[in-house]
Amino acid sequence: GVPNLAAIPRAGIYAPLRSHPPLESPRIWTSIATGMLPDRHGILGFGYTDAQGVRRLFASTQRRVPAIWNIVTAAGRRVAVINWWNTYPVEKIDGVMVSDHLLASDIRGRLNITGAREKTLGSIAWPPEWDARAKAHLDDDTPLTDVPDPFADREHLPGWSKPERLSQRYQNDADVVRIALDAEAEVHPTLMMVFLPGIDRVSHVLWATLEPPSAYKNPMPMNDSTRKAGAEALRGYYVYTDALIGRLLERFDPSRDMVMVVSDHGFEAGQKLGYLTGVHDGLAAIDGVLFARGPGIERPSGPHRRFSVNDVTPTLLAWLGLPPAQDMDGRPMPILNRPEPGYVASYADTPVERLPQEPSGAEGEILEQLDA
Repeated sequence: GVPNLAAIPRAGIYAPLRSHPPLESPRIWTSIATGMLPDRHGILGFGYTDAQGVRRLFASTQRRVPAIWNIVTAAGRRVAVINWWNTYPVEKIDGVMVSDHLLASDIRGRLNITGAREKTLGSIAWPPEWDARAKAHLDDDTPLTDVPDPFADREHLPGWSKPERLSQRYQNDADVVRIALDAEAEVHPTLMMVFLPGIDRVSHVLWATLEPPSAYKNPMPMNDSTRKAGAEALRGYYVYTDALIGRLLERFDPSRDMVMVVSDHGFEAGQKLGYLTGVHDGLAAIDGVLFARGPGIERPSGPHRRFSVNDVTPTLLAWLGLPPAQDMDGRPMPILNRPEPGYVASYADTPVERLPQEPSGAEGEILEQLDA
């Protein structure tokens, strides 16, 4: 089971979290971090073609509005942001930021991003000394949980699933949590934001093992043992992710701290490139999940509006006693039993200072992943 996730609604709330199509992660996670729709925050998808016809990744420099970590920093509070989408180049916050470019070079095996390459590499962390400190965690194979790698026994897993890559996801998520625990212990942030990519990646590959063959026009060839092994591995990854969340929760006091777990979408049966068997293209996947608990978090009484990904930042600000902005597309969710802090007109003037946008050494691998 998933005891850590299950305990959150017992002490707080659970609800669907409505996303907005197209369900592409960069645009949605940036909405989660800004309270604004993509057309306003500027991150419209994975990449774009520039005026010279060159394909580029959307970077933090294309984000036109401050994120919650900028707002909280400007309020004089410390922040830790670990592996969040589109945080490269990194921003100078009061605390620690480790960019999502940390793991991009690990697509075909765990490789550190080092200065040994024949091009300038930009720092993937702030402050600068955290660049080496974060990368050092990639060499730590010490287990963080007692949940074994669900892809280690590869004999019966579907052939298209490339189990060695799935095992890499197992390690990557541990790397992210290890860095987050280090950052939390170092800076004791008022706000910590951590993105775990593994569930999405694994579900894309193994979702068909949970669906009836009739859900697919061209079902993947699977015998009963393959279907069972794939379904057990996917469910095992949810158990593993829950255990990692448990490690993070150990650091937070239910009587003092708020914890929120969200996803940017759900999953549905679908097939791409012959091996992506779970997709998030349509209305069946438009709702993610929201779990939250902490002092002042209560189930709303009576009918209430549907919660949106745009509501996350306003809700977090209100819980912290900071006013949301009237120009945000989201509003605080009716789950806070504490005085409202009111509103400010806008945070548009909040300073956002970034390190120079140099090649991180990860762009090529990210583009290869997007092509897939």
